[in-house]
Amino acid sequence: MFKKYTGNEQFDLQINRFTRDYEDNSKVQADLKIIIPQLVDTKGWYKSWSQFAAKREKNGDYSIASNYYKAADFYLSTTDPNKQKMYDGFRENFYKGYHEFEFEQYDVPYENSFLPAVKLINQGAHKTLLVFGGYDGYMEEIIPMMRFLKNIDYNIIIFDGPGQGTALKNGLKFIMNWEKPVSIIINYFNLQRVSLMGMSWGGYFVMRAAAFEKRIDKIIALDIFYCGLDALTQGMPKLKADILMSLIKDNQTDKLNSTINKMMVNDIDLNWKINKGYENTGETTPYGLLKNFERHTMKGIGQLVNQDVLLLAGENDQYVPISRLPQIQQELCNAASITTKVFTSKTGGAEHCQAGRQDLAFDEIKKFL
Repeated sequence: MFKKYTGNEQFDLQINRFTRDYEDNSKVQADLKIIIPQLVDTKGWYKSWSQFAAKREKNGDYSIASNYYKAADFYLSTTDPNKQKMYDGFRENFYKGYHEFEFEQYDVPYENSFLPAVKLINQGAHKTLLVFGGYDGYMEEIIPMMRFLKNIDYNIIIFDGPGQGTALKNGLKFIMNWEKPVSIIINYFNLQRVSLMGMSWGGYFVMRAAAFEKRIDKIIALDIFYCGLDALTQGMPKLKADILMSLIKDNQTDKLNSTINKMMVNDIDLNWKINKGYENTGETTPYGLLKNFERHTMKGIGQLVNQDVLLLAGENDQYVPISRLPQIQQELCNAASITTKVFTSKTGGAEHCQAGRQDLAFDEIKKFL
């Protein structure tokens, strides 16, 4: 169940994200009673999560510690000296505490670096599912979710692509042509047919990959994601969003930079989106970043997707307007089939990537596969 802890939509989404597996864990629930009142700003956010991460690591609660370290890292800038420590704590504790699947780790050569990948093994499986995240996730965050897909007829390969997780740490920046890393993963593992699942911004990446890589037979958008600019403007007052879109369209570089920089001063969510975008892409101005985001779009590629498609959507998604759903369905005019599931406040799972009720999303995924 999605819980509203602080009244800050972004804070609440991230708290649900990092503690979703611990609703019945008495240690985590006791920690939250102390942590939540301290989450008044990003400084309090870092201080609280990092302190409890260290406490849980010391007590041998490695899985919990991993999630707390990831939470502590969330709002830190790339220049913060604590960022690397939080990242290391997140990954080290994850692998100490993970025992759900038998797994194998790989470094898949890519350009002058590599894509980190983990293969989760379902004994006797005959098929392969490739899974990746979106704007700010790590594959280690996705791996625990795969418990919902235990004992299905798929081995599961999860990887960080360019601009994600450890691949980003290794210098690989965010790209829109996601067929490139997907094809390299398919070739590396010598796969003939694969299914694909992308989370968050990955809902666009699956469409892009399927449009150009025909060894893909099924794609899952968890959730739908039409274009990168939606994630920026969703939740803004309409007038403000319209002004920004007009400035982008008219290439009003200086005015756009000034407008965004002013908006960032008192907007924690926007500040994070922009600064995380700089890290992901290497862009250094709001204008450059938004023009980069503009290239991440389904426009013009929907008709190239001829695979079976599962579209998942939440009516209260904080980053993707539900109004995009009929447009996506219409543009997928050549899909072999389209299956759609919308999650509402009544059904549960109405938030981004079904935060708080991901079991409902994975029920639909298992039926689709």
